[in-house]
Amino acid sequence: MTIQPFSPVSGIDGVYIGRAGKLNCIAFRLRDGGLCLYSPVTGLETSESHSLAKLGGVSMILAPNHYHNRGLTGHVKAFPNASLVCSKDAVPRLKKITGLTFDGIDTLKSQLADNQRILQPEGLKTGELWVEVRTRSEIAWIVTDAFSAKLHSPGVYVEALNMLGTFPRYGVKDASVFKDWANTQLSTDGPTILLSCHGSPVTAPDLDAQLISLLEDVF
Repeated sequence: MTIQPFSPVSGIDGVYIGRAGKLNCIAFRLRDGGLCLYSPVTGLETSESHSLAKLGGVSMILAPNHYHNRGLTGHVKAFPNASLVCSKDAVPRLKKITGLTFDGIDTLKSQLADNQRILQPEGLKTGELWVEVRTRSEIAWIVTDAFSAKLHSPGVYVEALNMLGTFPRYGVKDASVFKDWANTQLSTDGPTILLSCHGSPVTAPDLDAQLISLLEDVF
């Protein structure tokens, strides 16, 4: 399995992407200067302990839904002082699969920087959480399974996105509720950059329109 150490995301200060195989882990800097790992990936533990220490260390580990759990145990061992958090809806399956103890999402919210916020999509059954990071010129959404893109070399941006074929069946509880919620978010202030656990970063001037169109096509 190919390991790609964390590197900065162009245009979004304090956000980094590491990759193991085909999966991404996204790290973002918190108010206290430490990092939160969004969806830790098995295989990154060794390289992370060195590369992330140079960036400020890890103070939070976020399990973004109840399916992305394989990297949790290894990362809890690698970063024993980090808080492990997830959404309320993700707790039952995560505890059953991993045997770990999880703090509520308020633990993370209290440490978010002023330009960050947690998005909790409605209509899903996995307890998936997204993170929004804003700059003066960009709005980045960090997502897990809901949206994805083709995988290219690290550092390469793509302009088109897609959706995992398994997401509508395994991730969605009520398609109309999820679609309405997502469309409301997109019509209010949609992202200019999409960072997914699956695929390369996406940026395009019509990214919000692409997301709306994809929701229409799938649901």
